[in-house]
Amino acid sequence: MTEEKKDTTYAEVKVEKLPGSEIEITGEIPVAVAETYRNKAIKKFQRSIELPGFRKGNVPEEMIVKQVGESEIMKEIAELALGKTYADIVTDKKLDVVGRPMVTITKLAPGNPVGFKIKSAVYPVVELPDYKKIAAEEIKKVSKEKVEEVTDEDVNKELRRLQEMMTPPAQEGEEKSPAPELNDEFAKSIGGFKDLADLKEKMKEQIGMEREQKQKEKVRLSLAEAVIKKSKLEVPSLFVEGEIDQMVASFTDRVTRSGLELDAYLEQIKKTMDDLRKEWRPDAEKRAKLQLIFNEIAKKEGVKPDTEKLAREVAHIKEHYPDANEESVAIYVAAQMTNELVFDMLEGKKSEEKKASSSTEVTEDKHVHDEHCNHDH
Repeated sequence: MTEEKKDTTYAEVKVEKLPGSEIEITGEIPVAVAETYRNKAIKKFQRSIELPGFRKGNVPEEMIVKQVGESEIMKEIAELALGKTYADIVTDKKLDVVGRPMVTITKLAPGNPVGFKIKSAVYPVVELPDYKKIAAEEIKKVSKEKVEEVTDEDVNKELRRLQEMMTPPAQEGEEKSPAPELNDEFAKSIGGFKDLADLKEKMKEQIGMEREQKQKEKVRLSLAEAVIKKSKLEVPSLFVEGEIDQMVASFTDRVTRSGLELDAYLEQIKKTMDDLRKEWRPDAEKRAKLQLIFNEIAKKEGVKPDTEKLAREVAHIKEHYPDANEESVAIYVAAQMTNELVFDMLEGKKSEEKKASSSTEVTEDKHVHDEHCNHDH
């Protein structure tokens, strides 16, 4: 169904729903509207064109047209006009668009309306299941598996690993150096422990905490999978590509931080970045789904990250990555903090705990997402 709206920046507009939570807008910009942008287009060319006998910015219109051609002027007019036209269509039709639209000019000729086609992602409709019931069932199911108790053998095994790490490497042609003795002096030398007994006690506590953390991650992974499975939504490819971009950035950062050249590493594993993007797509789709679902749950439950804590976390990341885009960092951090708060709510934590958890380093929750995107090579 087409629609024409008089005295606006567009005419003959048609909005068609596409698969994958996308829309296609087709329509025209009337001649009279397009012509109002001509002066602006000419001025833009005037700023960059220099001709003998004229000061920069003062080349006459007819000479600009002769220099660049009428078709280039028309292209510039269309681009300038489409910014306002697209914004008007989105407002008038109440379209919940996200991301950058893909614009195609379908008709461009002097004295004629400008034809256009715009493809854009729209925020998907998310049909949520009874997520609280699902959470209770999953927590009950996984929590039946008790956290394995830390034994003396577990501690001794970790001590032997530490002892091996502290053994000096043998130089070429020399015998292997003896391992340091596991005694009080050894304990004091590796971290200021009072004695070997103190080291063993702290080691036992650490192993226990790690096992509890793994159990927590297992519960959250199981919970996330169950909620994803029972939710209904179409994920826009824009969201999936955004998740893949994050995975690429994380992967690139890990490779370069380990002192390797990215291209050399890719050659070593016999993969291209395109290969990795294809491999990671299914996991990226899961991550995008989970984020959309949790955003919807957060909206429904009135869960929001604390603005001051959010600002502090963004500033902290910017200190370590000064070149990172601040807006992108803020979106990423807000998503991680929201996820943490939603998980807390689903796990039945009290509001005091919920508040406290929002100050946690956002990277902690990334363990759950990494289970969805195990892309270490």
